[in-house]
Amino acid sequence: MNQNDMTQIKNAITMPPELADTLLRNCSAAQIKRFPYTHYSRLAMALIAAFLVIVTGTTSYAAYNVYQEKNLAVFMDASLSQAEIDHIGEELTQIPGITSCYFVSGEEAWEEFRTKYLDGVADAFSENPLKDSFNYRLSVSLNADTQAIRDKIKQMDGVRLVQNLSELKEERSQHSH
Repeated sequence: MNQNDMTQIKNAITMPPELADTLLRNCSAAQIKRFPYTHYSRLAMALIAAFLVIVTGTTSYAAYNVYQEKNLAVFMDASLSQAEIDHIGEELTQIPGITSCYFVSGEEAWEEFRTKYLDGVADAFSENPLKDSFNYRLSVSLNADTQAIRDKIKQMDGVRLVQNLSELKEERSQHSH
């Protein structure tokens, strides 16, 4: 309420003039303290807001990075030695645009496939059918030329297949239906 509203209310109410003046003076006073810890409350709220902005910002940044990368799988010839596989991994990390490179062994590939697609049927296999499916999982920055990176990887000795992980997942889901 502003000063004019308070004056109109004071004039409309029948009360002794001293009481009305005191009421008007107290209600329109600029130094009303509603909360005794206003200074500390504002500081606490500012700190909480800053914390939430930081947490939200880092979460958004992580989500942004996930959507800003493409994932590739690089499969190699089964006849390669571990030293040759390691050498391919080193070459992959040197390609501009590749942000991460992770080796997946044949055992890990089988375990992943088994848990995702074979629910209990996997026990019928006496040996790992994916032992030669070892691969490197790569993350490629979205602003990189993925096709040029794929072409460069395909030219490397020992590489037999380069696929987007999304393509690989689509193929598996089509075969499972």
